[in-house]
Amino acid sequence: MNKGLFKQEHAEGSKFYYGYVIVFLSFLVLFASMGIRGTFGTFVTPWETTFGASRLTVSFVSFTSLVIFGISIVAAGRLSDRWGPRKVLSLGLFILGICMAASFFAKTIWHLAILYGVLASVGFGFTSNVTVSVAIVRWFKQKQGLMISIIVLGMAGGPTLFAPMNIYLIDWIGWRWMFVIYGAIYALILTPLYFFLYKDRPAAAPAAEPPVQERAKKSAKTTGVRPASILRQPVTWMLVIPYVICGFTDIGLIQTHLVPLGEDRHFSNTTMADVMLVYGVLNIIGTVGVGYLTDLMSSKKILFMLYSLRVVGLLILSFTNDSVWLFIFAAMYGLTDIATIAPFTMLCSKIYGVERMGSAFGFISFFHQFGAAAGSLVPGILFGISHNYASTLWLSTGLLVFNSIMILSVNESRTTKAAVSVNSA
Repeated sequence: MNKGLFKQEHAEGSKFYYGYVIVFLSFLVLFASMGIRGTFGTFVTPWETTFGASRLTVSFVSFTSLVIFGISIVAAGRLSDRWGPRKVLSLGLFILGICMAASFFAKTIWHLAILYGVLASVGFGFTSNVTVSVAIVRWFKQKQGLMISIIVLGMAGGPTLFAPMNIYLIDWIGWRWMFVIYGAIYALILTPLYFFLYKDRPAAAPAAEPPVQERAKKSAKTTGVRPASILRQPVTWMLVIPYVICGFTDIGLIQTHLVPLGEDRHFSNTTMADVMLVYGVLNIIGTVGVGYLTDLMSSKKILFMLYSLRVVGLLILSFTNDSVWLFIFAAMYGLTDIATIAPFTMLCSKIYGVERMGSAFGFISFFHQFGAAAGSLVPGILFGISHNYASTLWLSTGLLVFNSIMILSVNESRTTKAAVSVNSA
């Protein structure tokens, strides 16, 4: 590498800084992977028709996918610290491509339970925000929160585009051929793109921080954070519990039950479609805004404000059936959805250190998926008992009040001691 390019690659203020290429590629991979995972609902009816499966059976595929996704995030974070994000992303995209293409030959719904619910979900975990966040905190010493918020916009933008595209393609060529096309793109185009263009860190890595692979040869203790070591830290549980509740009240509650809640209150399909559009737009605005604030304010204070806003939104939803207030709820709650990722990422980076952030954040993010799975299941059980969502809304409100208090109780002055303790584990 010539000296001029070398300088450009490592100076954030230069005209060409390769870190911005990493930001674009990170956004793109989340757009592509979450575009498939976040549109599972578009596959439900086609799979029921093709295999004569029940709604419960197809739902089990989604449940399995969420669980494996959560476990894979833990592995992805640890492998990102060991191998680097480039290899993890490339492997994840290749797995996704092969599994989608192989779905063409599925004969029963249980084949898809293995291909999509298990194997492809490993690919979803490997191409998650945990993996790319490891690269971002290495490439950017400033504006980390803003950069992370920009890349996680792909998690919102992917499903927004893929949902109508899936519906059109399924109607035109069927879900099997659609998966073949997606699989070819992921395996033959995106996989080599990321293998050759994605870089784990600036080439001019500080002398005090040799590549992860070299450190691994010297001592296995410095290649990542062991789950047991971070669980021994009280501050870990101050993050894990709020993240469980976070998953319960966003992915679990909103993505699974908001539309059925609107239908139960006799809102039209057009109204609910508009509500989800407002939710998505405000989700994007909130994510960018919070990313900017994360570089200026305490992460725990930002999370406190986001969870408090969710509480107000749920109270509005609990006390009114008017469509105007439903839109107000969507706007308020949408501002808080993906926006929580940046401050949580920054907290983990500060507590566990940049080089071990992937392992720690990946492990903690598993609990978010666990909360999401519970948030999909528990409201369904409560609805079956009461035939309405009132008990779910009050349960979620109470959990979020507890969440706000708990996250504000995190003593950030102890994070340095926690990081030292984990690093020496």
